[in-house]
Amino acid sequence: MRRKFLTWLLLLVCATFVVTGGLAYLQFDRQVQERANQILNTRLNDLVELLNYTNENMKHVVEINNESTLNRTRAVAELIRLNPAILLQDEQLQRLCNEMGADQLCVSDAKGFIIAASPSTLIGFDLNSHEHSRVFLKCIESPGEEIIQRPRSNAHNGEVIQYAGVTRRDAPGVVQLGFSFIHEQAVRANTAFAALTNRFKLGENGKIIAFRGGALMNGADLSFPTSDLLSLPLNKTESTKIGDREYYAHAIEKKDVRIIGLLPAEEINEISLESLKQLFISNVWLFIVMFLLVWVLLQKLVLNGLSRINRSLQRITEGYKEERVHVRDTPEFTRLSTGINSMVDSLQSYVEQRKERLQREFALARSVQNTLLPNKFPAFPEQNQFDIYATRLQSENVGGDFYDFFMADHEHLCFMLGDISTEGIPGALFMMRAMSVIRSLAATGMPPAELLTEANKTLCENNITKTRISFFLARLNINSGVLRFINAGTPQALRSASGAPFEMMPMRSGTVLGAHQNSIYRECVVALQPGDRILLYSQGILKATNAAKIPFGAARLQEALQQPTDSVTELIRTVQVELRNFTGHKEQTTDCTLLAVEFKGKWMQQKQFTLNAGDTAALSNMANGCNAMLESVLASPVAIAELQTAVADIICALPTGSEVNLRFSCNEEEAEITLTYNIQQFNPLEHLPALPLDSGVYCTDPTEGSTLKLTKSLA
Repeated sequence: MRRKFLTWLLLLVCATFVVTGGLAYLQFDRQVQERANQILNTRLNDLVELLNYTNENMKHVVEINNESTLNRTRAVAELIRLNPAILLQDEQLQRLCNEMGADQLCVSDAKGFIIAASPSTLIGFDLNSHEHSRVFLKCIESPGEEIIQRPRSNAHNGEVIQYAGVTRRDAPGVVQLGFSFIHEQAVRANTAFAALTNRFKLGENGKIIAFRGGALMNGADLSFPTSDLLSLPLNKTESTKIGDREYYAHAIEKKDVRIIGLLPAEEINEISLESLKQLFISNVWLFIVMFLLVWVLLQKLVLNGLSRINRSLQRITEGYKEERVHVRDTPEFTRLSTGINSMVDSLQSYVEQRKERLQREFALARSVQNTLLPNKFPAFPEQNQFDIYATRLQSENVGGDFYDFFMADHEHLCFMLGDISTEGIPGALFMMRAMSVIRSLAATGMPPAELLTEANKTLCENNITKTRISFFLARLNINSGVLRFINAGTPQALRSASGAPFEMMPMRSGTVLGAHQNSIYRECVVALQPGDRILLYSQGILKATNAAKIPFGAARLQEALQQPTDSVTELIRTVQVELRNFTGHKEQTTDCTLLAVEFKGKWMQQKQFTLNAGDTAALSNMANGCNAMLESVLASPVAIAELQTAVADIICALPTGSEVNLRFSCNEEEAEITLTYNIQQFNPLEHLPALPLDSGVYCTDPTEGSTLKLTKSLA
C-alpha cells in the first residue's frame, strides 16, 4: 500500500509538473513582448527625463555664471573707487584683470570712450560705435544700472566673450569685464542631445535613434537605412526586421523630436529563456518539496517529529548557538535533521564571515576618510606668515568629525572644522561631498558668508539621510592678519592674543549645514596680530570620558592650553597628551578633533605711539618717529609724504580728545598702521575722501572699541 500510494503520488506530481511547464511555455511569447515593451518604454522615458534634467542644470550653470560675473565686476568698480590711481597703471590693471579671472577689463568715461583697459589695445574704443556695446551706455544714463550680456562675438576682434558692466563709483562712466566662453561651450557640447543619446545604453547592443523634422539627429554611423523607422506607431512596441536582424522597436515623441529605441530580439529572448529556465528549476524543487511533505505527513510520527524539530529551531532562533536538531525516528527525519543542522552551521558561518567583512569595510572607510584629511605637516613649508597643525582622534565609528585647510589663493588661507550628525559610511560619504563642495566654491574667491550659503543649498539637495553638519569656516589673509569666520553650529574657537591665555572668540551662531536650504550666514571679522593663535575643537574633546565616565570638560582643556608651547604643533600635542592621560586610552564614542593656526605676519620694524586726537605736538612726534623708520628702509619721499598725510587726516577725523594707540610697522616692501581707539561704530574712512593707501580694514568690538588697519606698498 505504501509503495502503491507513493507510485500514484509520484505520477500525480509529474503530471502536474508537465502541465505547469506547458502553460509556462505558452506564456513565453507574451512575456517576451511585455519585457521588451517595459525595457524600451522605461529607458526611453529615462532618456527624456535625463535630457530635461540636463537642460535645467544648464540653466542653473548660466545663472550661477552670470551672478559670479556681476559680483566680480562690482568688486572691480569698488576697487577703482578706493584707488582711482590704478586706472593709470597698466600693470596694476592687468594684475586686477587676472585676479578676477577675466580676459578683458575696460573702464570708460562719461561719453562712452574707453580710457583704461586690459589689454591696452582697447583704449579709445567708442561704446556707441557698436550695437552690442551701446547697451552699456545705460550704466552712464542710469547710475546704479548693472548689465550682463549673453556670450557673443566681441566687436573688437570677433572673439566669443561674455560682458558684464556696472556704473563707475568714482566718476561717471562704465566698468566692464569680459570673460571667455570656453568652459560653458564645453558643458553645452557635452550635454548636447546627440552626445547624451550616444552615451545612453539600451541593453548590450541596442540603439537609440532620434529624428527632428524627419532629419536624423544622431547615429550617423548606422549600418542600416532608417527611413522605415519614421512610419512606426507611437508608444507601442513592435517586432521589426532591419537588415538581417530582428529588433523590438518602440517610438515616442516629445515636442518636435521623435525618439526610437531598437532592442535586438536575441537579447530579450535570452533573458526570457533564462527566466523560463529559472521557473523550470523552481518548479522542480517546488514539486519535490511538495512530494516529500505529503509523504512525511502520512507517516505515523510526523506531527511529533515536526514538533520536536520546531522546538529545536525555536531555540536556535533565540540565540542558542549549540542547539541542534536530533530527530531520527525515520530516515526522512534523519535527513531533515541533518539538513537543518547543516543549514544552521552554514548560516552561523555566514554571519561570522559577514561580520568580518563589515569590519573590513569599516576599516576601509576609516582609511579612505583619513586619507582625505590633510595629514602632512608642515603643510605649507614655503609660507612663513603662518603655521597650522591639526589632528583627529578617531572613535570606533566611521563619520563624525572632519577638518580641512588649503590656500584659496596666494594670500588667503581657508581652514575649517565640522561635526557630522550621521555616523557610519553614510556620514563619511556626506563628509566627502561637503569637503568637495566647499573646496570648489572657495576656489572661486567667494566670501565666507556667500560660500557657506551656497554650500548649504547644495548639501540640502537630495539629503535623503537628513545629515547635518555643525561647521566652523575661517578665511585668513596671511599678509594683513584679517580673519573672517562663520560659526554654523557647535564647533568652538578660542583665541590667544600674543601669548595671552586663550579666550572664547565672540561670534554669531548660525544654522547647521544641511538643515534648511534657505539659511543665510553672516561672517565675523577680527584683525590678528603677529603671535596670535586660533584653536578650533570639536565637542568630542569636552565629552571624552575616562573609565569612571567623567567628561574631560572645558576646565581641563583650558588648563592644558595654559602650558607654554613654542608652536601650534606642540600646543595640540600637549592637549593630546593631557586627554590620553585623563581617558586612560579608553575607546571613545565620538571623534576628538583639534586644529590650531598661528599668525606670524611679515617681518617688520615696529613702534608704538599713544596720543590724543587734536594734540598737534604728539602728532608731530609720531610723524617724526614714523619718518625715521621709513627712511631706514629706503622708502621714497613721495610714499613717506602720502603716509604722513593719510595718518594725520585719519587722526584729525576722530573726535577731539580721543585716545589713540597707534602701532607702526614697516619693511622694504610695505608699511602697516594699526589704530585702536575707544570709540565704537566710527570709521574715519567713511568721512574722508579716497586716501593714497592700498587697503583699510575696520572692525569694532563692544569691549575693546574700534580697530582700523591700514596698509601701503613701498615697493
